[in-house]
Amino acid sequence: MGKNSSHLGRNVFIALIIGTIFGQLIRMEINNQENLNQIYSYLNIISNVFLRLIKMIIAPLVFATLVSGIAKLSDIKSLGRMFYKSMIIFLIGGIIALSIGMIIVDYFEPGKSLSQVLLSSNSNLIPKNSNTILSSNLSLKKFIEDLVPESVAAGFVHNHIIQVVIFAIFFGIAGVSLGEKTESVFNLFHKISLLFFRITEYIMKLAPLAVFCAVSGVIINSGLAVISSYLIYVLEFILCIIILWALMLLLGYIILGKRIFVLLRMLASCIGIAFSTIGFVMPLGYSFNLVASMLNCSFATMFIIQLYGHTLSTTEKIIMLITLMVTSKGISGVPRVSLVIVASTLASLGIPEAAVLILFPIDGFLDMARSATNIFANALATTFVNKWERNLEFKKPLNEINSISLDSDVI
Repeated sequence: MGKNSSHLGRNVFIALIIGTIFGQLIRMEINNQENLNQIYSYLNIISNVFLRLIKMIIAPLVFATLVSGIAKLSDIKSLGRMFYKSMIIFLIGGIIALSIGMIIVDYFEPGKSLSQVLLSSNSNLIPKNSNTILSSNLSLKKFIEDLVPESVAAGFVHNHIIQVVIFAIFFGIAGVSLGEKTESVFNLFHKISLLFFRITEYIMKLAPLAVFCAVSGVIINSGLAVISSYLIYVLEFILCIIILWALMLLLGYIILGKRIFVLLRMLASCIGIAFSTIGFVMPLGYSFNLVASMLNCSFATMFIIQLYGHTLSTTEKIIMLITLMVTSKGISGVPRVSLVIVASTLASLGIPEAAVLILFPIDGFLDMARSATNIFANALATTFVNKWERNLEFKKPLNEINSISLDSDVI
């Protein structure tokens, strides 16, 4: 998958460049904003279809991968102590990551900056009365009620990812508790997850076309001035990643001492780590400890909320963070899926889900930063749990250390 991912990244970059040039040429040739908006609407069809394809696959994929991931816990009774320790670390890491994204975007307000550019260019990417579009449905009562679907099918039919996650957790834990009786069922879900991953690969082949249409539409509507706002978004997101890395390194040094540098050298040379006593922590982390992806969810959600001219209350922010904490589980292995999680959160605020398309042209460029951060966070969580279990050991020869997959957006 690594080779295919590199080809996809190259094609997306080419599509971005061509889309920018095409959009600017169209804008130079046509001066009538109404005609430009019409062209944009046609281009937007492809982007919307692509988004719908991802939404089509996300609920069953999240369910299958989560159930398969929980199955890796095998004997939950003997691993119970390490499971709870892992979840505590994942929870703390998730809260930190989500909070960093929200704090930075709240402080710099990049969404307002882009909003001003779009409004000054008479773009129709956001409504002129965007500050009145929102009728926020976020409340503690509704959040708790929405955790559990009225029926199993409802969560899948309406793409309520949080409900799919809750049902997957119940399903997986119940299966683990039954032991060998459900082994064939878990094997089936593992194969189903592989099937959904393959379908996702097919869908992602359309990514360059979707990026071309998305970036062309943005340039046609707003001109090249929007690129500076995109650059600001990227730089501020990278700042979030840097802060997250600094915190992880600091915690790593406090807990592991100089051995944190051993871990960094191992990861830098693409050597995986797996400890015989807690081998389940790493795969569990792929579903529950994607801190950079969670950071991206909170950053992107707040960015679009600002773009639409809305300000969340403290209560709404807390509820939003809890929602993202739950819905972001099980998103491993699906490029761009964090934008779908963002879209589902925005829908609860009355913002059209298609608003995430404005971020699609640049989302792919943030993949490497997210992937590298997720890899390190999972390795760090594994060593933390091992240290907690008083069993830290880096003395094995490197050729005896089991390797793990380091594919880009999969981790």
